[in-house]
Amino acid sequence: MPALKVRNPKRKNRPWSDLPQDLIVSIMERLYVADRVRLRGVCKDWHLQPNRGIKAIDKLPWTMEYKWRNPKSMSFWSVCKLYEPLHHNRRLSYMVEKGRMRGRKNFAKAEVRASRYSWVLFYKDDYWQGKFFFFNPFTKEVIFLPCLESPVSEFATFSLAPTSPHCFVFVPYERNCNEISINIYSHADKTWKTHDLVANDHPLGTLKAVGYMEGTFYCHFSSFHLAAFNIADQELSLVMTTCPAMDHLDDSLFNYFSRSYLLECEGDLLLVYLFESLLCWHQLYVLKLDWSRNEWVRVSRLGGRAMFLGETSFCVSAGGETEIIANRIYYHHDGVPEFQTLDLCSFDEYDSRDHDYLTWQKEKKREAGNAKIYGYCRKSLKTIWIQPPQDS
Repeated sequence: MPALKVRNPKRKNRPWSDLPQDLIVSIMERLYVADRVRLRGVCKDWHLQPNRGIKAIDKLPWTMEYKWRNPKSMSFWSVCKLYEPLHHNRRLSYMVEKGRMRGRKNFAKAEVRASRYSWVLFYKDDYWQGKFFFFNPFTKEVIFLPCLESPVSEFATFSLAPTSPHCFVFVPYERNCNEISINIYSHADKTWKTHDLVANDHPLGTLKAVGYMEGTFYCHFSSFHLAAFNIADQELSLVMTTCPAMDHLDDSLFNYFSRSYLLECEGDLLLVYLFESLLCWHQLYVLKLDWSRNEWVRVSRLGGRAMFLGETSFCVSAGGETEIIANRIYYHHDGVPEFQTLDLCSFDEYDSRDHDYLTWQKEKKREAGNAKIYGYCRKSLKTIWIQPPQDS
């Protein structure tokens, strides 16, 4: 005779929020970053669950593809998609938005200015008023800033996540080759403030890039000088620098289209020049600021790190499963993620006199096979690098 099942009257159903911490950690270790964000939204206790001790699956940046179209109607077609780097031959994508999305009117014709800490800073020129706003594609949060009634350039950046009370937004505007204005937004004060710098004795040239490092915003100019704004002192100053390393280059190289990127890399301020010819030939020059001499010097290797160039550029340490990207510099070209690596066997054809002068490989490369980390992007959409939420 089969045994009868006896119900335990003392047994109670426990809520999911009471799961043991080690079990939650075990679950999170098996999830991708976007799924971790969703998991935290289940209940308050899981949202407050610390991530300390949880092994990071991927510290590499993702790619975000987007396009917001604005027809005459109040609703318009929208698409925004996130892509994780290829992990164990598996590349996951997450659809953030697709279709006719209401409440996204300000997104139409908005341009990306910076991307850091999972947040994207957008700018929209709206009848002589500059509208800046933050968008987090992982959580769909939107934070609008007060209108900026001042001319702006194509550059902007920010210091911390906009949810931090210590977040500052940095928007420069070059009035002429000798004068620049800096617009600073303080998240704590909720206001814009303007600072001016006039350098009559030392022409600045054209504004080429902006960056942020250790409490200071920087503007890089074609003269290689820097305008530095210190957040703590609220002072804007001129840092006069030289770059003899670029003097050795053939003048014809500067006839090509060039882009500049300013970024911080483990306490160093780096400057990257990317030259591109009409035949899509690319050449990279990486420089580091020697503060003792105020001189830009050539960088011969990245020390196992990887660099990502974009609206906001950054370095990451490569190791373990991501060791394959060590010493690579990634950038997007016509929707294709490409990279260059350090070539220890060739010398710089523009400075054959210095045989210790190493160069980055001139042939652009696209990942293939088992080495592939990033896939192709659709040319009809705009693509940027974006940092995933970090474990804390």
